[in-house]
Amino acid sequence: MSTAEAGVVFHRAQGRTLDAFPEEQKRDQKSPFYFIQGADPQFGLMKSWSTGDCDNGEDEWGQEICLTEQAIQAINKLNPKPRFFVLCGDRIHAMPG
Repeated sequence: MSTAEAGVVFHRAQGRTLDAFPEEQKRDQKSPFYFIQGADPQFGLMKSWSTGDCDNGEDEWGQEICLTEQAIQAINKLNPKPRFFVLCGDRIHAMPG
């Protein structure tokens, strides 16, 4: 995915405002909505914890990827669907390998 494509897919807040939805869509929003907040996935941390060495051993993301896929599948099954998903905190503990 190119940087330009990522800019279209991933919206970032600026000036304490998230401009991810068109004005007419915000104006027409009459029904309640909800969103999901995910926090601190820390890819690479599970293996570090399992080995008891949080300074090393973070060379695998397998468990975190599996859990992330399960979470996405569960979110995609929700009805009604959340309006958006926001991910906060530390996304990675360390890069693999």
